[in-house]
Amino acid sequence: MLNKKQIDNIEGWLFITPPLIIFTIFIFIPMGVALFISLQKWNLLSSMHFVGIANYKKMFLSGHFWNSLLVSLLYVLGTVPVSIGLALIIAIMLNQSLHGISFFRIMIYLPVITSMAAAAIVFQYLFEPNIGYFNHILSVFGLPPLQWLNDRHQALIAVIIVGIWKRVGYNTIILLAGLQSIPRYYYEAAMIDGASRMQMVRKITIPLLSSVTFFVTVMQIIASLKVFTSIVVMTEGGPARGTDVLPYYLYKNAFQYHKMGYASAVAIFLFTIIFIFTLLQFKFGEKKVHYQ
Repeated sequence: MLNKKQIDNIEGWLFITPPLIIFTIFIFIPMGVALFISLQKWNLLSSMHFVGIANYKKMFLSGHFWNSLLVSLLYVLGTVPVSIGLALIIAIMLNQSLHGISFFRIMIYLPVITSMAAAAIVFQYLFEPNIGYFNHILSVFGLPPLQWLNDRHQALIAVIIVGIWKRVGYNTIILLAGLQSIPRYYYEAAMIDGASRMQMVRKITIPLLSSVTFFVTVMQIIASLKVFTSIVVMTEGGPARGTDVLPYYLYKNAFQYHKMGYASAVAIFLFTIIFIFTLLQFKFGEKKVHYQ
């Protein structure tokens, strides 16, 4: 006869077994296979040849690899702070009890459910130097046209703009949910004390929203480090490797150059970078989080 503690343990294992099976099949086993392949020399056609850590040595000695890592980090630095800051401003604006506000909440979320491949094609035309709409806007203000996707540095800015457009809706909805969970009596007490709207945002909204902001930041960094579709469609890593982020660098080595072992080593490194970033955020960022 099983006692209550044993029954609870069995029930707990029954609850976690389905997700554990899914994680094992789609995450843990593929990671193990990728780690194994990263120690091999393999071009998909010939048999594997064990080379140990040679692929990792080659990776760290490659200038193209370090360029891709730098581009990825610049993409993260350009996308994450702007998208979260902009999302917070929009979330505060949408956190109003006004007629028709639901329409604007839906509109801000539309980019999230829009196909990135289709959106990237549209943005290609918007960034076109001669007939693109963005250069038309610049001309209205008397500014010279930009080359956008045809310039090494401007191309990275262009894909960062697309990344912000894609993610700001998701961040806004999450932050909006956090705003609506803040008790109203904090604001009422602040209004009685004569606090301005900006003071309420700094002293009440931002501190009490820190747990949600922390979650959004973690998810945004992970998504930015994995950016791929917009790069493939809009720039193919160019011009002059100016947008050659790590996921695209991995893809090229795997499916264009057929260096599966080397590409797997890059994949393991990318996973390690994401894992370290996440751990650091939980170690240092969570200390500033206020849980209600």
